[in-house]
Amino acid sequence: MDLCRIKGLSCYFRIKIKSMTHYDIFGDIHGHADALEKLLQKMGYQRFNGIYRHSERKAIFLGDFIDRGPKIRETLHLVKGMVDAGYAQAIMGNHEYNAVCFDTKNTVEGGYYREHNYEKIKQHYKTLEQFHAFSEEWEQFLTWFKHLPMHLNLDACKAVHAYWNNDNIQWLEQHYQPQGEGLSAGFLSNCHREGLPGFKAVEETLKGPEHRLPDGKFMVDKEGIQRKECRLKWWAKDKSTMGEGVMECPPELRHEPMPEGSASTVFTSDKPVFFGHYWLKGVPTIENESAICLDYSIAKDGILVAARLNEGKKPDLWH
Repeated sequence: MDLCRIKGLSCYFRIKIKSMTHYDIFGDIHGHADALEKLLQKMGYQRFNGIYRHSERKAIFLGDFIDRGPKIRETLHLVKGMVDAGYAQAIMGNHEYNAVCFDTKNTVEGGYYREHNYEKIKQHYKTLEQFHAFSEEWEQFLTWFKHLPMHLNLDACKAVHAYWNNDNIQWLEQHYQPQGEGLSAGFLSNCHREGLPGFKAVEETLKGPEHRLPDGKFMVDKEGIQRKECRLKWWAKDKSTMGEGVMECPPELRHEPMPEGSASTVFTSDKPVFFGHYWLKGVPTIENESAICLDYSIAKDGILVAARLNEGKKPDLWH
C-alpha cells in the first residue's frame, strides 16, 4: 500500500527530502520576508500549511535573518518554520550572535556581552521595535539562535556566514555544541572579546578576517563609521593590491601591495563554500568556484541572491 496516499502530500515531501542532495543556498535576508518569498516561489518552492517546501530540494540559510528590514518577525517565522519541518537548514550570522550577546548578562564583568551603547542599539533597533509587543516570541527566537550551528559541512558543499578557516572550524567543532549548551554564558565568557581563547574562531567565522590599516588611514563602512581595520576579500583570486584584496579600500591605498601578514594565497576547497556577510553590489557573479558569496546587500537597496546546487554541475545564481 502506498503510504503517501494515506498520509497525503506532506508525507511525499518528507520522503523525497530525506534522500536528496540538491541544495538551494540563500544569502543574508535582514528582515526582507517579501523578497525571500518571491525568490522561493521563483525557485519552485510552494507553501503548504504556511510552510515553504520543495519536493526535490532543501534550502540552506546563511544567517543574518534580523535587523535592518521591515519584516523581521515574518522572516524568522518563515525560516524557522522551514527548518523545524525539515525542509531547510540554517546557520548563525553575526547579527544573531550579536542579539544573543546583547541579551545575555555578563555576571563576571558586569553589563552584557554586547554593550548597550548608541551604536549597538541603533544596529539592533529595528528588531527590538518589531518585537516590542511580542516579547515571549522574541525569547523563543533567541533560544533558537543560541543553538544554531556556525557552519555546515554537507555532502555537496560547505556553508558559513563569513569565513571558512580550517583552524577556526576545528576549534568550533571541539568547543561549540549547538545541540548542547550552545551560546551559553559560559561559552560567551571565552569568546566575547579579544584575547580570550575562542575570540578569533568565533569573530572570523561570523564576521570575517580583518587587517589593520596603516597609521592615519581608515575606511568608511556601510553605516558611515570610520574604521581602522579593513575586511579582507579572502575568497578573491587576485589579491596583488589592496584595491583587489580589501573591502571598501581607501582610494589612496588601492594600488598599494596587500598588507604583510594578510592571506595572499588563493582559497581552495574540496567542496564549494557558500557564505554571505560582505554586502557585495552589482550583478551576482562567481569569482572563485571554491568560495561563493551570496550577500548582495538586500538591506541597502540590493537584491536577495541564492545559489542552486545540483550534483555534478556548477552552481546557478538566482535573484
